[in-house]
Amino acid sequence: MTTNLVDCPECGLPATVRGDGPARSTGGPVEHIRLHCVLGHRFFGPVTTLRRPPGGA
Repeated sequence: MTTNLVDCPECGLPATVRGDGPARSTGGPVEHIRLHCVLGHRFFGPVTTLRRPPGGA
């Protein structure tokens, strides 16, 4: 399990993202993450939902 620091997709403030590993789906295993920002926003979903804004580093 890995924890990284990223920008929150809702407010842009620092957030930790933790890989939860693959979850079963009808199309095969999908890698999932948990994200929690300093303001308390929480997300859980596929890694593909964690996208950087255009022009982001």
